[in-house]
Amino acid sequence: MECLGPECAATILEWLRARAGAGEGPMPAAGGPARQGLLWKAAPYQEDAPAITSAAEMAGAVEHLNYSVFRRYRNQLTRAERGRLDNSIENALFKIDRYLARVDEAERALLEVEVSRLRDEVRDHKERTERLRLQARRAELKLAQLTTLTPETFEEFVGELFEAMGYEVSQVGGTGDEGIDLRLARAGLRAVVQCKYHKRGVVGSPELQKFLGTVHHAHAHKGYFVTTSTFSLAAEKFAAEHPIELVDGPRLVELVTEALGPGARKEPEPSWF
Repeated sequence: MECLGPECAATILEWLRARAGAGEGPMPAAGGPARQGLLWKAAPYQEDAPAITSAAEMAGAVEHLNYSVFRRYRNQLTRAERGRLDNSIENALFKIDRYLARVDEAERALLEVEVSRLRDEVRDHKERTERLRLQARRAELKLAQLTTLTPETFEEFVGELFEAMGYEVSQVGGTGDEGIDLRLARAGLRAVVQCKYHKRGVVGSPELQKFLGTVHHAHAHKGYFVTTSTFSLAAEKFAAEHPIELVDGPRLVELVTEALGPGARKEPEPSWF
């Protein structure tokens, strides 16, 4: 088996030192019986097993739980995949709790540190996921009511939509906003948003040229120009050459669907298309 990377090399060195300290003989000759089991403390986690019966199986369960939590909350998954991982995480936590109830106090105290961290991580992810889901649902409801929104409530709708997409949102608006309605931040990147609530009409390139100056003045990495109407061809060409993303009516529907996640129920298109 090929072993790459410093972690693997460090593990092998630790194993060799342990063999030398124990006074064991030389390593098996090439082609001899493999002793890979000595390299790892964890036993493979068996999801269908009714219980965890040893420290090695417990270590395997913790490894499995770490991976499952990462995959569940750090990846784009289908509804079925999310359900399977949720069940796997709950099942592993249940069996870990039963194992901890059987071991002595010293071992329990040692293991509880990692298990508690994982339990807190699952809880925090669940709370965040539920918060984003509710924000996206609110955005979905407002999307169906856009014909009755005021410019102010449209701005609130756009802010909630970006929050559901994982941005930190601060509302600006009002007099002296210099064309900025919202400020966004995510992973060190900054963006500004201008919201234009038009039931009819087309946004042209002059408005985008002015907005580009606002983006530069705000020292933002990107600008979003969001409208319920459409953009002229000249405006689309201008945006393609500058750090501006155009969001019109159809694109708003796509963003709400993305915020709701895979498997979201498709709503009928609003009447203002």
